Amino acid sequence: MRLLKTLMVGAVVLLAAIAPAQAQSLLDEIIQRGTLNVGVSLGTPPFGLIDSSMQPDGFDVELARMLARDLGVQINIVDTVAANRIPSLTSGTVDIVISSFSITAERAKTINFSNTVYVDQQVYVSRSDKPATALADLVGQNVGVTRSSTNDIIMTAKAVEGTNLQRYDDDASTSQALLAGQVDGIVTSGALARAIAERDPGLVTQFVVASAPMSIGVRRGDPDLLHWVNTAIFLLTNNGELPALQEKWMGVSMDLPRF
Repeated sequence: MRLLKTLMVGAVVLLAAIAPAQAQSLLDEIIQRGTLNVGVSLGTPPFGLIDSSMQPDGFDVELARMLARDLGVQINIVDTVAANRIPSLTSGTVDIVISSFSITAERAKTINFSNTVYVDQQVYVSRSDKPATALADLVGQNVGVTRSSTNDIIMTAKAVEGTNLQRYDDDASTSQALLAGQVDGIVTSGALARAIAERDPGLVTQFVVASAPMSIGVRRGDPDLLHWVNTAIFLLTNNGELPALQEKWMGVSMDLPRF
């Protein structure tokens, strides 16, 4: 009995010593650090861009600032191209990713997604004199997509054989390829398509390829941070700030689906 009591006391002491080290969550770390590191693509207007004062701006950037404000910390925007969103998150380079980040079942194997912050469409954009109404019309065409983006994933799975996919490292390069006539068309977000059409009215959205619910990416194993982000989204929706942000940058506010 003495030996058993000694072992039990030792176990309690050991657990007490280990518990403080395990109690530190990423949410606690961010608050103590005083800075929220957010991955955003600054080449994907209207989600992320550089304004006339050479400062980060856009829907994703403003949402990131709201989260940092409500968390009571400073914001650090880390420019992150589509292909680096998940690696930057899993490596700890950023704490969260807000970067026109579409929810997919494949991505959810690697990271956690918050509740949605916007629902966009993936659309095919080309010159008005090159009409198309379906994926079958793109056979023999050069179609630009951004590498590792939802556009790339969708077109890799759905493109009809004979469609020539041209992959670019970021949305800015994909858009420039279309503007420069290097591709016949591109598949991109509906929001970015509107921004492209403002630069060149001869470019039009031809048809919708898919719907894309967008979310905030959080590392797996950080339930406290994920819960806080979902709470913040809920509050920003209820107080009208998130709908106003959608209206400002996308021209429409919407009821958002939730998990």
